[in-house]
Amino acid sequence: MSSVKILKQLQADSIVLFMKVHNFHWNVKGSDFYNTHKATEGIYENFADMFDDLAERIVQLGDKPVVTLSEALKLTKVKEETRSDFRSSDVFKGILQDYEYLEKEFRQLSDTAEKENDKVTVAYADEQTAKLQKALWMLKAELA
Repeated sequence: MSSVKILKQLQADSIVLFMKVHNFHWNVKGSDFYNTHKATEGIYENFADMFDDLAERIVQLGDKPVVTLSEALKLTKVKEETRSDFRSSDVFKGILQDYEYLEKEFRQLSDTAEKENDKVTVAYADEQTAKLQKALWMLKAELA
């Protein structure tokens, strides 16, 4: 798989995750509502930045980014969340699984871009991997 194909996959994933985390943000309940509500706001803002950065990199490489929700839904490997009632632990467990998936995909992107001698994409993928590894550590600590 080419790095552009992986970039498109990740862009689609981040679009779906943007909506999935909004669902968590709007529908979390319980005594820790406020903290989870605030945390998910930061997370979905990061996904907005991510899908924009991925789209721009795709364009820089001479291809077309994902521009419709139907295309994003066809390409994504992320499972949509259809429930609408969550406790904080549900939210963080769901995000943990998605971050584990993304971290693996960004490592694959780095490896593929390295083979293509695309240093800019390697740097971006490695930066995202580092951010995700830190977020995974924090989520695991929250759930311990």
